[in-house]
Amino acid sequence: MKINHVLQILLGLIIIIVISCNKAKYYDGDIDPVKTKGYKNENYYSSEKMDSLAVISHINQQKLQEVYDLAILTSEYKSNKDIDTLLLSQLQGYFPSGDTLYYSRIIHNLDSLRAKYVKIELDNFVSNDSLNIIHKDSLQINKSDSIIGKVLFNANFYDKNKRYIYTEKNQANYILKKNPKKFKLEFKFYFSYIGKPE
Repeated sequence: MKINHVLQILLGLIIIIVISCNKAKYYDGDIDPVKTKGYKNENYYSSEKMDSLAVISHINQQKLQEVYDLAILTSEYKSNKDIDTLLLSQLQGYFPSGDTLYYSRIIHNLDSLRAKYVKIELDNFVSNDSLNIIHKDSLQINKSDSIIGKVLFNANFYDKNKRYIYTEKNQANYILKKNPKKFKLEFKFYFSYIGKPE
């Protein structure tokens, strides 16, 4: 009798463990195509708001998620040239020179994996290894024309049924460029590289 009871408890624990492991392998959100179509890299960030690496890392994560969400929509609407052109122009806004190489690679990667959802996670949130100011210290932000840095992140890919496919380690180099038109010190965020860690 006691052995039966112990076996039932063990079986229950195994079922709970299997369910919790499987839950982590599913995308837990939704993408709103209407909201995603409105993503544009038009915001300027005041120097007061960028007073720490935590804030800069939050902006990185948000902007990377926007780039990947736009890339997913671009991948889905390739047959509709009007929407495709609009989405591509929005993606170009995230890169300073309108460089198409990096987001073309992202779109190609999404197509090859048949991914419909992506979740961006910064690697080791705000550590020296993952968020690295290459040029100009964040404490000198008021004196600099731009801040150049890099961040390491994981892109978790999911299929149309929100099932986990694959995780890819990547690096993004970012630039915070000073807005020359404003008296108040503001910066605009761009990516100069998104891809495999260098």
